[in-house]
Amino acid sequence: MNESGRHQSASKAAVSIYLALLFALFLSMPANSHAQSKSLPGGNSHTAGAWRSVGPAPPAIEASIAIDDATRTVYIASLGGGILKSEDGGQTFAAANQGLDSLVVASLAMAHDNPNLVYAGTGAGIYKTTNGGATWSATGSGDLPLSLIIDPTNANILYAGFNGDLQKTVDGGDTWVSSANGIDNPLVFSLAIDPNNTSVVYAGTAGTGAFKSVDGAATWHPLNIDTTVWSLYVDPTNSNVIYAGSNGNGVYKSTNAGASFIRTGSPAVGVVLSLAKNGDRLYAGTATQGISVSKDDGATWTNTRISDGLGLVLSVGLDGSVFAGTNFDGVFERPAAAKNSDDDDRRASNWRRVAWRQLSDCRCQNGHALGIDPANHGHVFFSTNDGGLFVTQDGGRNWDDGGAQGLTSRAPRSIAFDPQEPKLVYAGSFTGGGLYRSSDHGRHWERRLFGSSTIYVAGVAVDPVDHSIYVSTFRSGDGIWKSADFGETFTRVDRAPASAPDDFLGLSGRGITVDPEHHHTVFFAGNSGIWRSSDAGASWINVDETPSLSITVDPVEPNIVYAGTFTGVLKSVDSGMTFVSQSAGLPDEFQTARTGSVQINPRQHNILYVALEGAGVFKSVDGGDSWTPINTGLDDLGVFGIALDTDSPDTLYVSTNSSVYKTTTGGEMSERR
Repeated sequence: MNESGRHQSASKAAVSIYLALLFALFLSMPANSHAQSKSLPGGNSHTAGAWRSVGPAPPAIEASIAIDDATRTVYIASLGGGILKSEDGGQTFAAANQGLDSLVVASLAMAHDNPNLVYAGTGAGIYKTTNGGATWSATGSGDLPLSLIIDPTNANILYAGFNGDLQKTVDGGDTWVSSANGIDNPLVFSLAIDPNNTSVVYAGTAGTGAFKSVDGAATWHPLNIDTTVWSLYVDPTNSNVIYAGSNGNGVYKSTNAGASFIRTGSPAVGVVLSLAKNGDRLYAGTATQGISVSKDDGATWTNTRISDGLGLVLSVGLDGSVFAGTNFDGVFERPAAAKNSDDDDRRASNWRRVAWRQLSDCRCQNGHALGIDPANHGHVFFSTNDGGLFVTQDGGRNWDDGGAQGLTSRAPRSIAFDPQEPKLVYAGSFTGGGLYRSSDHGRHWERRLFGSSTIYVAGVAVDPVDHSIYVSTFRSGDGIWKSADFGETFTRVDRAPASAPDDFLGLSGRGITVDPEHHHTVFFAGNSGIWRSSDAGASWINVDETPSLSITVDPVEPNIVYAGTFTGVLKSVDSGMTFVSQSAGLPDEFQTARTGSVQINPRQHNILYVALEGAGVFKSVDGGDSWTPINTGLDDLGVFGIALDTDSPDTLYVSTNSSVYKTTTGGEMSERR
């Protein structure tokens, strides 16, 4: 999911490049096709060039899977792969993307009595089809909705949950009005409507809890569940019964239409991202252990074993078929005719994979940060938007969907290794998850919470000498935090010199780094410009007012510092006290990548690389005095992150909407393929 409006145009341009990669009308693979290794190949491109795609696939299935039993119509929407449609109950699928300006689809809603009327929440806004996906047109809202729901009695009434707002339309999407009264700056991941009284609406958010409206979203009041509620489900047979999926405490239940909730129980992983009910079976999609099922209303759970990743979405047809969307393993269906004994709950063979060929062939990950293990340069982490964390042990030939326990963030962000102790790894979480710490190279993770319940960790840096951790946050006012005890405790540190202990600067943004030569010098690049601390974060001064995304210190000459901004590159030659533009040859209509914008060759420090969201990768051989594009073979120019292998500086990885790309020639055309 895109995090702010300013990123929409770059995402829109980048994703549209990959329209040609959706292959239509492939038959679905049989159920036993998943018997192969969980590691998926990187999908090396045969396009001649310096860059090649190294996967992974398939995309995350984040949006609701819409089912119409009467016509056997099924829609599947993915983060980066667009929308697939089946007209035979899920046996075969074809792409249905004509008119969509973005293939990043985060939400989907189909009219209850008309499978031809569907709304899709995309990276370019909300789109609508009235002809079953043959064509799509934009509605009045241009932001990315995280959740959509249609009034079951009036298809012109639609609710959309956003990052920072909740909106409603009563005219089929022609006009939208904000309906977030009573919800402060919401991040709305789930919406539910009482089918027996459609004026009753429920909303679940990341960080600010869950809410109920009894007047069609005109006003809201809070529900006593959890600070983060990923999923809400109203039992269609008894709308007084509501289930809620929390961010670590499992499933909550209300039997009095939300007046009170009790915790019923929890799957092995208590982060419940999706919920659905079919007869006496309650299904829960979890973080890192796929889909679990309960026959006793959530008290005890059995894992279905279909996936070890994120169970992002669950949908149930009227005939009793259950569809599950995951972050790495694609989509599964449990047909209505499947057996319902206790043993069958644990049999993956009762689920069949659908649309596997189309999804696995689509390199569409909506990626973000990259991190290379200093102790093993074939060990690379790749974070995605709502797809979780992917890991390769062999430089991109094969990938696993995390392969770790405890990393329950649906949207991890920056990845940082301790340079002196690479087994210590830190991952920031965007959607209110705080910080995660691993002590074994990323195999197991622990969650570290600090600050507000909605804190979004955008950047992480580790002091190469004393192991201190610096964390930057994304939401305005949450500031910069520091830990001197390996992440056990954190203290907020974004203060001006000689300021009062509780007088903070309110810094927000992504870029943070420690000077490797003078480790008491720390730089922050954020929405209010570039800031410098010379006392290990105790105080900060503003050295440039240009809003910036990342900051990099030259490893050879630490008096040289580079910053990636929304319009190009800045350079300092006086240890970061002053900066000047160093963007000759860069197109200024594109911002630099969100993570690791500028990479420096440690053996030839005048050789630099910068990634741009929408223009690919550029290279400088003169310390930034001039830049030239090096995009041959890079089919997706929407680059969100870049990482350089310091052991082999001609090897770079970039993350894009579509895939991870790799070069072993510094972007030049001399690679042997």
